[in-house]
Amino acid sequence: MTVEPVVEASEDGQSFTITKSAWSGTYPIDALPRQLKFYRQLRDRKNGAYAQHYQPTVEALEEFARRKA
Repeated sequence: MTVEPVVEASEDGQSFTITKSAWSGTYPIDALPRQLKFYRQLRDRKNGAYAQHYQPTVEALEEFARRKA
């Protein structure tokens, strides 16, 4: 069973949290571009060998970015 990542803004809009299974990370809202870049690099390393693990997080972050725009 694969749990899709969820990205949610804090109540005050100053941070966001990425949650997947038992792991979560909270970052300031201005770190969104850096987190997207980081997860895209993880997805693309070794010619995409890890894409299946990181693509869902990239998609969740991209959707969150579109909603925040």
